[in-house]
Amino acid sequence: MELTFEEYCDADLSLIRDYYETTFSHYVPDLAERIFVVRDANWLVGAVRLRDEQDYYHLCGFRLLPHYQSLGLGSRLLQHACSDLVDKPVVCQALPFEKPFYLKAGFADLPLHELDGPLFSLYDQQREQGYQIELLVRQANTPVYN
Repeated sequence: MELTFEEYCDADLSLIRDYYETTFSHYVPDLAERIFVVRDANWLVGAVRLRDEQDYYHLCGFRLLPHYQSLGLGSRLLQHACSDLVDKPVVCQALPFEKPFYLKAGFADLPLHELDGPLFSLYDQQREQGYQIELLVRQANTPVYN
């Protein structure tokens, strides 16, 4: 396996964004979102998406191909993505079977009364629809473990 961890920047996406910026004056690129990926040789095998909100970073997407799971790659990718997020906590929503992974990575339960803004509304709506999700937080000074 030849693994590389990097923040995703695609030249084609930059060209498309430039085109939209010049063509549509109302277009605003989403600079608050960052995507980190892990590749095996040239194959994309995992990605983490983080969104910079006002009081926290929202871990809003985390995927790893099934045959790359349980090898420590998810932990390493999460560590790479969170390594320079030292000014605010990282908040995520986890399904019950995902919770042990996040707890091992330094996350802890987040009481609902400590959350506000758009993530609170999303969480509240999902709970009303019957989703069994849990809020977790990784404080800014918490190391990520393997």
